[in-house]
Amino acid sequence: MLFCRDMQYRTSVTFGVAGIILAVCLSGLGLNQQGSKRARVNRKTNTQPIVIARASSSLVKLPPRSPDLHPDNCEPTESMVKLSADATDPNKGGLYFTWQVPVGRLIGEGREVTWDLGGVQEGTYTATVEVSDKHNTATGSATVTVVVCPGLRPSTPCPTVSVSCPAFVESKESITFVATVAGGDREIKPTYKWSLSAGKIISGQATSKITIDVSGISGESVTATVSVGGFHPLCHTVASCTILKVEHE
Repeated sequence: MLFCRDMQYRTSVTFGVAGIILAVCLSGLGLNQQGSKRARVNRKTNTQPIVIARASSSLVKLPPRSPDLHPDNCEPTESMVKLSADATDPNKGGLYFTWQVPVGRLIGEGREVTWDLGGVQEGTYTATVEVSDKHNTATGSATVTVVVCPGLRPSTPCPTVSVSCPAFVESKESITFVATVAGGDREIKPTYKWSLSAGKIISGQATSKITIDVSGISGESVTATVSVGGFHPLCHTVASCTILKVEHE
């Protein structure tokens, strides 16, 4: 027995009975080495990926639900949140990412995605990511809180602003856009400021009716937008109208 324990340090070969003992010891030593190597391989393949999930923002502030309300002491933030997963794979293999969210919409795939939280209800929500290789799976998570800014209604009544225009027009013709202001405080004299996506205003700037020249435009749309001033700053007084296509004769 002592001979076997010391065998790994001997270099001489002994014949006879001692030789048989040597063969048995060497055989046992080989099995032990092979068994240890196999155990190391198993430990390696059973090691899970390491995952840390992150969100670009932990708080999202959405605007008031009603379009005629202005945020009161609350500045809305971007509703899109970037999600990312920092992951390392001890097995040195390819990693696969699967994201899940309880509300909203996911855009993209892979290590980084975008979480659209626009229009969701107030609450705290958790995004989870599952990271897997050929042998194991690990998960990570990131939490985002959504609040809706309180709304402030103007102290004076707001008007309804609209713009009318033709649906189609020939490129040699001029086009007329008309703004209409309905309701609101009758004591207020509205002001008008127009802007165009294409074409040129011939007449009517600063009034409720403009005429524009589209002679140099063909095959594209034209949008005229009016901003009506004079009313409470919390009132929504911007409107537009779009001609779908300007065509040649």
